[in-house]
Amino acid sequence: AQLWQDITTLSSDKMLGRKTQTAGAQLAREYLRSRFHELGLLSFNNQSGNYFTPFTYPKLFAEVEGTNVMAYLPGEVNRDKYIVISAHYDHLGKLGNTIYNGADDNASGVAALLAIAKSITQSPTQHSIIFLATDSEETGLYGAKAFVRNPPVDLSQIVYNLNLDMLSQGGRRNRLYVSGASSQNGLKTVVDRAIKSAGLCLQANHSSAVRAYSSNVSKVDWRNASDHAAFKRANIPYLFVGVSDHRFYHTQNDNITNIDREFHVAATEASLHLLRL
Repeated sequence: AQLWQDITTLSSDKMLGRKTQTAGAQLAREYLRSRFHELGLLSFNNQSGNYFTPFTYPKLFAEVEGTNVMAYLPGEVNRDKYIVISAHYDHLGKLGNTIYNGADDNASGVAALLAIAKSITQSPTQHSIIFLATDSEETGLYGAKAFVRNPPVDLSQIVYNLNLDMLSQGGRRNRLYVSGASSQNGLKTVVDRAIKSAGLCLQANHSSAVRAYSSNVSKVDWRNASDHAAFKRANIPYLFVGVSDHRFYHTQNDNITNIDREFHVAATEASLHLLRL
């Protein structure tokens, strides 16, 4: 019920599409701050409940201000080793009277991040976990780049990045993809075990099929398609969990009424399973 509440709230009209540097993005941040505090997540800023990490990036002749929302929970064994769970909370915003709610892209991933955080508060993992809700993914992965450029811990302490982006549209075959493990033996073992035990059609590596629903008819480079790319460029291993393109992608129809609720629950559980293996 809470997972559904989170995705419903983040993709509601009042969030105005959560575009960077808008009132809608600020509302989304405040909601995440409230949920992080409610879950008892810890802040790197030495202030209780201060989870915001602002950053800037250039755009034409101006600077854009973005804000990541970040917290952590200590591990039971390896407290100085961290897994970063990321999910971008920004989306396309509003065009005229049309709101691009971004329910799958990526309220679904952020809601899953919150559900995973709750699970870890109840049953900690061996490694410490950083929960990173990024801003400005849609405009160039700037939130993730800002994190890698100015991390709260040394990059050498980050074991890998688990990036969640679009978890609620599995299509007719109910397929969820997990990419990034092919060159990492340890992660490949985790993915292989997860595929065998998953309760849905978990597939290794995203399909490289041509975008069927986009005006840009080209193959998707999934290695660089979301925030995990910033970690990859810093030589940090990653697992990228998400669905493939679908007909609602970047349209006004990516809203809560088109969410496959059962698939989203299963995808969230699969993501948690990957983390705990």
